[in-house]
Amino acid sequence: MSRVFEALQRSQGESPDPNASPLVPDQPEAATAVAVEAPPAGFGPAETVDANWLKVPAERVLHPMPTPEQRLVAMTDPDSHGAEMFRVLATRLAHMQRKRHLHKLLITSSVVDEGKSVVSANLALTLARRPNERVLLIEADLRRPTVSTLFSGSPLKGIGEWSESKLTLEDSLYQIRDTPVWLLAAGHPLDEPLPLLESGRFAKMLEAVSSSFDWVLLDATPMLPMADSTSLARLCDGVLVVVRDGYTRRKVLNKALETVDKSKLLGVVFNQASMMSVNYDRYYDAYYSSGKSKKELKQAKKEAKKAAKEAKEADQVKAASA
Repeated sequence: MSRVFEALQRSQGESPDPNASPLVPDQPEAATAVAVEAPPAGFGPAETVDANWLKVPAERVLHPMPTPEQRLVAMTDPDSHGAEMFRVLATRLAHMQRKRHLHKLLITSSVVDEGKSVVSANLALTLARRPNERVLLIEADLRRPTVSTLFSGSPLKGIGEWSESKLTLEDSLYQIRDTPVWLLAAGHPLDEPLPLLESGRFAKMLEAVSSSFDWVLLDATPMLPMADSTSLARLCDGVLVVVRDGYTRRKVLNKALETVDKSKLLGVVFNQASMMSVNYDRYYDAYYSSGKSKKELKQAKKEAKKAAKEAKEADQVKAASA
């Protein structure tokens, strides 16, 4: 059994089980421990991954106190409609994972300010609520880091310092209090992170840290106009694109989606959308009309409106019984 898995069990107060199955069943390449004492080639002495690296010391345990504006509903309001939507998303991803190799997920958007970092944080917290799931959230937007500000009121050191050999890999890792969620922070912003993201050293680092987790979420830069996400996507198993309701332009989204490998595109996350107020004519015309006849499109709109009506009635029943 992997010594990394043993370290993970100890970090959760469990006793290592010699008969335990790997972290990701039926995926031997993902379950294999990555050089605990002997790191992958390209790692320097200061970048060795120690067997106890997931035992985060007290000073690197984060105690988030999110404000309503930060919208961490998975933490602050788990019974809300928004939190339920993240549970639906997490469940669908878990179902996908049973059918295909799905371990590292890239979360991006077409342009800035579409809420990808909030989605990344909420999804990480939601996946971690599933039984025996351990999640690593990587702040991979090295130009404009945002995720760490949702969990900490002070700047966190991370990938930026690690890239300059000012910080060891294990000292770049934080844990969210009372959750099986770890955070690899971006550290100080980089003016031009692309050379680092395309380097073999970064790829080996990502593989080393990822081997210890069931899910790895990378909160990346928007797809336009930077090439960072395109570079990171080659290292990931799937891509989620965040679209902000009433904000994202169709032409911009289509242009951004052209940069994504279609075999890795898992879907679009519709952010800040109310089931009671979505304009389904516009929504279906924008995203689902391609290749459909007028009759098929009309039927799709009819079914969507029916689903919205049922969701609204369910919300009213829930509110009346509360």
